[in-house]
Amino acid sequence: MRHSRLIIVFTVILGVLPLWGQVLEREARNSVAAVVNKKVITAGVVLDASAQYLAGQRRTTEALQKAKSNALNALINRELVLQEYGEQKFTLPDSIFEKRIKDRMLQEGYPTRASLVRALKSRGMTYDEYARRQREEIIFMIMLGEFASTKGIVISPRRIEEHYIANKNQYRRDVEIQLQMIVLDEAKHGGAADTRRLADEIHSKLVDGESFTQMAQVYSDLYADAGGFRPERDKKASVEESGTLHKSLEDVAFALGRGQISGVVQHGNQCWILRCDEIQQKELRSLAEVRDEIEDALMDEEIKARRQKWFNRLRAKAYISERSF
Repeated sequence: MRHSRLIIVFTVILGVLPLWGQVLEREARNSVAAVVNKKVITAGVVLDASAQYLAGQRRTTEALQKAKSNALNALINRELVLQEYGEQKFTLPDSIFEKRIKDRMLQEGYPTRASLVRALKSRGMTYDEYARRQREEIIFMIMLGEFASTKGIVISPRRIEEHYIANKNQYRRDVEIQLQMIVLDEAKHGGAADTRRLADEIHSKLVDGESFTQMAQVYSDLYADAGGFRPERDKKASVEESGTLHKSLEDVAFALGRGQISGVVQHGNQCWILRCDEIQQKELRSLAEVRDEIEDALMDEEIKARRQKWFNRLRAKAYISERSF
């Protein structure tokens, strides 16, 4: 009899566990990530917003934490802007919001409100929530345009020329480099954490002057017999054709000077350490060819700086409390 009761108890517990897990997940998503004045930003909202910062990246603990931090900062800035709109008692005609909603509906393939409502229902969202998000997006963009606009920003010819001179390698055609690599595969080194630990140890020894060639021969899972040397030169991607390295590796590799060693790069379940052995710099595009490209890049920098300055002013007069989650 006692044995039968134990079986029943365990059966009940096992049946409840999945439900208990769902409750815990809901509680975690509803936990407070930040308070901006009196507005609460939940962990679930931050986690949902983090997805855009993880696009194309491997979901390491470090990448997830960075994405959460970036998402939370963006959500706080957004909330501060929306609250500023209310405090300053700005008003926009309803017709602006209505047109935005109609345009967005058509863009997303919903010709009628009924078709949109059905789609929203399948995603667990109401039409009112959808309309509120569209309204907030318009307010946010208009406020940015008003208080952090491009008005008055002038990129002088001299600044363009100085940027061109300081960053010439960015504007060469068909730059090629000869790389050495130490590549550690997580499957061969005890998983992600142990592999990263080993990679950090190897990198520390390289920084202290150990031979890259010898370390590659001992540790690398690729090109060990060649001392880590790639059999071919690597080419940077251009508008006309793709490069020979994945974007995450290309950005690191082509930022290296001759003889320089990268930090540890995590990509594709592997840890990579790169060394630039040789750079073959080909034809340099003229300043006239890249002037517009440079001006656009510098303008983007100025806009980001102007927006951040405004966000900082809004933060300075607000109560903001961030919580760990």
